[in-house]
Amino acid sequence: MKEVIVLGAAGTIGNVIMRDLVESGVEVIGADMDINRLQQLKNELNAKNLAVYSLDIRDHQKTTELLQKAKVCVNATNYIFNMDVMKMAANAKVDVLDLGGLYNVTKEQLKYDDFMKEAGVLSIPGMGSDPGISNVLSRYGVEQLDTAEEIHIRYGSTTTGATFPFAIDTIIDEATKSAMVVRNGHLYEIPPLSEEEDTIFHEKLGVQRTYSILHSELATLPLSFPQVKEITYKDTWDPSTIEKINMLEQFGLLNNHRHNNSLSARQKLVSLLKETISEDPKWGTDELMVEVKGTKAGKKASIKLELLCGWQEKWNINALAYVTSMPASIVAQMLLNKEIEGTGVKPPEQCIDPSKFISYLTQKNITLLSTYCETEQIQKNPQTILSNI
Repeated sequence: MKEVIVLGAAGTIGNVIMRDLVESGVEVIGADMDINRLQQLKNELNAKNLAVYSLDIRDHQKTTELLQKAKVCVNATNYIFNMDVMKMAANAKVDVLDLGGLYNVTKEQLKYDDFMKEAGVLSIPGMGSDPGISNVLSRYGVEQLDTAEEIHIRYGSTTTGATFPFAIDTIIDEATKSAMVVRNGHLYEIPPLSEEEDTIFHEKLGVQRTYSILHSELATLPLSFPQVKEITYKDTWDPSTIEKINMLEQFGLLNNHRHNNSLSARQKLVSLLKETISEDPKWGTDELMVEVKGTKAGKKASIKLELLCGWQEKWNINALAYVTSMPASIVAQMLLNKEIEGTGVKPPEQCIDPSKFISYLTQKNITLLSTYCETEQIQKNPQTILSNI
């Protein structure tokens, strides 16, 4: 039996997850429709602990049979397949994790908690960078305070140019679907790319304009931490990317309506972009920042966690692809080692020990800084402590 199966293993994120698992000594199955690309990757790695299979996950019988060859499934396919993969993993009695369901799919996955418990299987939805690392860091921050009142997640980057570092379809959804926010303990829907703010990141990035976009953290954090009254997610976007997406939408090229079972305008566009996009962005440093605010020992307090990652020469990949892949590989290995246990559908913040996860993450050429600040209620004597976790 192989230990881990990676679905979508030839993709931008899937192939990096597969590489890290192989280099970590895990027995791996890589599965994808693009068997030629998979075979090429296998030849590059020259790994005896990697087997590759041609697979269309829409073939549920074949997928379930292949899943039965492993103990853990990493689903690196498009989020629209999350529900199907989760159900097939239950039938195969295999623990499963994915990279996020862009809020709405994640909400549907959570409804299958009892179903997965009955199957004796654990499903972890959203175990990439954000969602994923962001969820675990949110829990870490909450646990450092006596009371947590706010969670703010921000993503920044010095990369410039129109970029599609992961699934083009998902990026378009993030830019065009309504975002979510928690205010005064209530969940609200707001326009996409709205509520702009200038966010102060680490000095490597400086001040950047960030925008509210739809993200899966808002599907789970309000349930995991109901005492937190304000939760926000904002991401930096290069203006040229926003401009191009807005133009495509104005031209009707993002319309998903299908006529007589033909491909929609959007499906045709995404397919074309995959084949023809040639713009060469200038890749830079990325930062995932999670700030939790509340009280500690009777004082107002906050903890800010900043994850920094740059271009990875080793595998010739950008920071976002790398920092999305590493947590999935780490958690798959934690599942194998029984460092994560339980059944049902559990988001990362509910089933992953933050300190243990962080200890593994910081071994992956990723920097994590922690800044703790507390202030007297009357706003005197602010104290700041900076440290590497």
